[in-house]
Amino acid sequence: MNKLANGIALLALASTAVWAVPAFAQMGKANSGNGEQPRSAPGGVEISRDAKPIAVPKVEDGESSRAAPADENKAVEAMGMVTRSADGNVTRTAPSDEIKNLVIEEMKREAGKGTLNLDKSGDPSFENEEEAGRQIFGADDRVQIQNTKVYPFRAFGYIQAQSKGGTGSCSGTLIGPRTVLTAAHCVYSVDDQEWLTDVLFAPGLNGLDDAPFGAYPAESMTILEGFITNYQGFYGSVVPWDLGVITLKDPIGDNLGWLGYANYDGLADFTANIVGYPGDKTPAALMWRATCEVMAENVGVENFAYDCDTYPGSSGSSVYAYDEGQKQRVIVGVNVAESPQFNTAVRLNAAYVAWVNSLWK
Repeated sequence: MNKLANGIALLALASTAVWAVPAFAQMGKANSGNGEQPRSAPGGVEISRDAKPIAVPKVEDGESSRAAPADENKAVEAMGMVTRSADGNVTRTAPSDEIKNLVIEEMKREAGKGTLNLDKSGDPSFENEEEAGRQIFGADDRVQIQNTKVYPFRAFGYIQAQSKGGTGSCSGTLIGPRTVLTAAHCVYSVDDQEWLTDVLFAPGLNGLDDAPFGAYPAESMTILEGFITNYQGFYGSVVPWDLGVITLKDPIGDNLGWLGYANYDGLADFTANIVGYPGDKTPAALMWRATCEVMAENVGVENFAYDCDTYPGSSGSSVYAYDEGQKQRVIVGVNVAESPQFNTAVRLNAAYVAWVNSLWK
């Protein structure tokens, strides 16, 4: 649990601009679902009691200065899709012309600031104790979500996957009927250069003995090409591309709902919410929410930094804000890493939103 130090420098990214206006054309709308149990709940699919939270990657001082491609061609190539199906077939897809143009445009943007409708008080749902179920322990400012069956909490879920090191866990968020947003390192190990297998998503999990909506297998997992090809032996070399999408076999979001996501050109000074499954809490596999302020000076083109409390297992959690103008929760990033001074999210900029849109199902 790292606290942001005064005057720290953000990860050295390709650029550190913040931009002017919300880009709602680059937006996935939220859907609250109907709250019914998905009819496609698979039988015999269980959450392992031996899963260990996947470690939060660490970015050491100076690493990220070598991370982002220096020229347009490499930046565009890094936005390609690498997809592994559940049966082990791996395919690569080059970025679309739309994504290519957005990448080039973002590399040329000038710095600027804007005024947003993002709520500075967090998520209004947490004002209702029946819905949120507040429990605060000591100095820890995280809040346990006790009623995980209501929207939006049933859209957050526990990810389980197998690697050569055993069973691991992460967090993810439904953003469509079959689409789960998470971190790339939750489905692919850059150290081992191997995909994780047998990926499951358990929406609204409330402990190992309470999966109110079941657990659902992945049809495929997709990550950015840059997360694989730009790896230089240390995580800081690929942190800007630590973004993943899991496509489920079943459209459970039709019943459970999903969160919206967007690029805000003027992303700055907002209250961040992170809901996921940190591994330091007991009993295991309970849902917790952390919140903190994100300052304009800590927002870059591909990442932003904050002092929200995180822990292994929180990887892949969406970082969302409440948009007053749209009256919905909007994902603006994905929690991926920590460093000695702060924690880090991949920012959903215009190119990343277009990339996610191309995978939305």
